[in-house]
Amino acid sequence: MHRVWPDQSAPSQGEAVPEEHDPELDALCCFIYRGNRLLSYAAILNFTLSHAEQTFSVAALSCVATDPAYQNQGLSSLVVSAATRCIENSHADIGLFTCDPPLASFYAKAGWPAVSGVVVIGSHDACALSSAELGKVVLLRLLSEHAHDHAAAFANTTLSLGLPLGQFV
Repeated sequence: MHRVWPDQSAPSQGEAVPEEHDPELDALCCFIYRGNRLLSYAAILNFTLSHAEQTFSVAALSCVATDPAYQNQGLSSLVVSAATRCIENSHADIGLFTCDPPLASFYAKAGWPAVSGVVVIGSHDACALSSAELGKVVLLRLLSEHAHDHAAAFANTTLSLGLPLGQFV
């Protein structure tokens, strides 16, 4: 992960590797290893969303990354496809995540439509991260009957994820 996002500090020799994901988010990881080298990775974070007086189970794609030395070989497509199948076969009501605008077409090929008019915020805290302020595209899929029954609640809205300050999807 630190080869893809070098601005994140890697642990020093002998130092414990920190948790990549908050344990509260019950992360499920999809990855491709060759030998002992991690080549490509995607995580699915699970949490509950309270929105429009309803409660929804969310599965959020997160931290999709491929080692730069192995990019353009279809590995990201493989891990995103595997993660997407896990989300589709889960009990989640909605699938949700954000990405940089140039990546939206990549995720669309994997079945993740970008939605306009939806802003995702980490929480209602004044300093919470926001898809609008970060310049991110919101990708959203309604998966369950419960979500489809409340589809109107996911149009032209702000979704507050209720995450701790500094966390985002």
